[in-house]
Amino acid sequence: MANLHEAVINVLKTPQEIFDLIGDDVTRESRAFGIQVPKAQAIFMPRKCIVVRQSGQGGQNQSFVRLQKTLLDIICYGETGYEAELLRLEVNRYLKDFRRRMSEGFLLHSFDLVNGPIHLPESQTEWPYVLETWRCLASET
Repeated sequence: MANLHEAVINVLKTPQEIFDLIGDDVTRESRAFGIQVPKAQAIFMPRKCIVVRQSGQGGQNQSFVRLQKTLLDIICYGETGYEAELLRLEVNRYLKDFRRRMSEGFLLHSFDLVNGPIHLPESQTEWPYVLETWRCLASET
């Protein structure tokens, strides 16, 4: 079954400018996660990573094409608030200029900024992060 979180995480890992901030050159792994930072990664925090989680439905299109508009919170963590902001800027640039593409069973059409940036520390851990909410227009293939 197609998973929109995985589709968005997959496209956020691919740009070199973002990978340079969240990637590991040795393992070629990127620190981009769905819903929350996994416990296995939490021991290394705070460091740069991206978390994608759904924050609501943005509505359905009334047409013959099955499109969905989904609100997604894109959370950019960093070692400091400034480092989190640097990551957010790269993600923001990429999503604003996003060109339609396939990913993990979805055709991702576009991303529109709805809210943010909001600079906050994680309430329990004090990890600095920046939150933006985006409307993703996608269709499951």
